[in-house]
Amino acid sequence: MEYNFYVIGIGLSAGGIDPLKDIIANLPADINAAIVVLSHVPINSPSKLDSILKPSTRLRVVTVEDSTELQAGHLYVMAAGKQLSLNNGALITSARSPQQKINRTIDHLFISMARDAKDKSLGIILSGAGYDGIEGAKQIEACKGLIIVQAPETAQFPLMPSALIANDHPDYILTPTDIVEKVVKHVNSVNN
Repeated sequence: MEYNFYVIGIGLSAGGIDPLKDIIANLPADINAAIVVLSHVPINSPSKLDSILKPSTRLRVVTVEDSTELQAGHLYVMAAGKQLSLNNGALITSARSPQQKINRTIDHLFISMARDAKDKSLGIILSGAGYDGIEGAKQIEACKGLIIVQAPETAQFPLMPSALIANDHPDYILTPTDIVEKVVKHVNSVNN
């Protein structure tokens, strides 16, 4: 599939909701991108992410329960106990294995974004604990996509952004406010 819009994956864990709300509150409703939010939710816990995010954004919020075709101007959140991958312009759900002790939900999506959307992929890592996102970020960069990391000093839990910075070379390390500016500029660039 040839993408005529960007796919933005936003990965977060502990402490990531507030910067996420700041970012999505300032994204324009007509942004030429589909935004996919991945949060580390315990496998058997219900996810309230859609109801938490809806008041903060002008984008249409969609909970992905089953295969869902991406559209620009929409914000997609994963259902509880699921992980998402991108295939031919659609988000595909699969169950997270209860045996999977380490959450790799962000890597899972980012790797598929690199394969499917290539240079139209944009990965963002916000506050969190753990190392999820590193391998996926490398794949996105290898396909000429863009990686942005929340500046660790602005993160409540800086381990996830710091781990990515230490193990990769993200394109930008920015505050949540600057992330919005960079994303909007990137997806609206005449060169893209």
